[in-house]
Amino acid sequence: MVSLRPYTAADERDIIPFIISFWNAHHAQTDEANAREDIGEWTKENHDLFVIVNGEEPAGFLHLNMRGATVCWIEDVFVSEPLRRRGIASKAIRLAEGILRERGVKGVSMDVVPDNLPALKLYHRLGYDRLSIVTVRKDFDDFDTERTEVIAGLPFRVRRF
Repeated sequence: MVSLRPYTAADERDIIPFIISFWNAHHAQTDEANAREDIGEWTKENHDLFVIVNGEEPAGFLHLNMRGATVCWIEDVFVSEPLRRRGIASKAIRLAEGILRERGVKGVSMDVVPDNLPALKLYHRLGYDRLSIVTVRKDFDDFDTERTEVIAGLPFRVRRF
């Protein structure tokens, strides 16, 4: 069973290796001191940092950032490499969406590197199909589509304003 646990200082030992692995996967070398700085930033006002728990064991992390009154960004999602392709990230994102819906958030956005096809495919499968510059977004309310753009073979809707 996958769950999200709000980060506390007691989680630092478990989450620091995840943060280091996250940045290494994005070709940005980091160390424990920088990971602690990230935790400091990711736990400030308008941010939520969660430990992704698989069963009883920490499996990764998920970082949210409210940017405005009605839209939240999933800034970072990370699942430990040996646990990938088991649906853990999908379940964690769905749990975060539930939390955000309860808070009255209208939409969720994410930045994704265009060549990160596994992430693009995951996010698209979860309903993030609105293209906004280089941001994927999932709206909880229906909207009028101006046109559909195809990127990496995946259809993305552009909102009509």
